Amino acid sequence: MHGDFITDTDVRLYTTLARFDAAYYNGFNTNRNLIREFPNLWGYARDLYQTPGFGDTTDFDAIKRHYHLSITINPESTEEKILPKGPDLSVWEAPHSRARLSDSQDKFRRKKGN
Repeated sequence: MHGDFITDTDVRLYTTLARFDAAYYNGFNTNRNLIREFPNLWGYARDLYQTPGFGDTTDFDAIKRHYHLSITINPESTEEKILPKGPDLSVWEAPHSRARLSDSQDKFRRKKGN
């Protein structure tokens, strides 16, 4: 988000982007658009997902169980709780074509000598 290297802001935004289509879209009625319908955000989200430490630690099943089945989200609800299928992870693994935006092939800044 702030240039060629991943920052704390990227990490924090990724958690929201990863949860949005799978949980927030229906769970909180933020259903005007899916993240997939915003090309720049969707490319950015996929770029992060495909970066070691992001996608390999994203548990979409746990996200869905928490937001769709947890009583703590809406304790007053009497609606039957439904756990949706998906997401189709192949869409997260699709090419994002964002390498051209960076001058560096390395996404993490390292201190010299490490």
